[in-house]
Amino acid sequence: MAIFTSLNTTIMIRYLIRFVKYIIYLSLLASILLALVFYLSDHGDYRYFWELIPASNQWYMALFLLAFAAINPFISYVDRKVYLNQTFSHDREQLIDVILKANYQIKSDSQNQLVFRHKNPLTRFIRMYEDTIILDYSDNPIVLKGQRRDIDRFARSMEFIIKN
Repeated sequence: MAIFTSLNTTIMIRYLIRFVKYIIYLSLLASILLALVFYLSDHGDYRYFWELIPASNQWYMALFLLAFAAINPFISYVDRKVYLNQTFSHDREQLIDVILKANYQIKSDSQNQLVFRHKNPLTRFIRMYEDTIILDYSDNPIVLKGQRRDIDRFARSMEFIIKN
């Protein structure tokens, strides 16, 4: 029971970190877009770019940013199972090569888990350093964990390799 509780705590902490990162990221993005619109157009009587949004709508915008930041970690991060025909060690090189060709590097290999990180620092920054891919090969099926856009692509590629 203690393991189950610590696992839930770890998941919640991970979620809260992602939630805060998305709030900051979306707030910065919205501010930059408003500033661009303000400074690239005739702004008339407005002295500050946040005056472009009426006070009553600022609450709606803040609520939208909070709601999006709360929902996005649930949507953007997934676990995918890839069923193997043989053992992982039989197709290990080919399966790992799928991730390595996507400009990832192996960070660690321990306890039947491979952890990958993106090589490009700019990509890592844009993804708010949430670019970790975990490949758990302790059992069949293997489990891929990480950002949905990468995990779905890697899972399809791995399934194609396994079928052929």
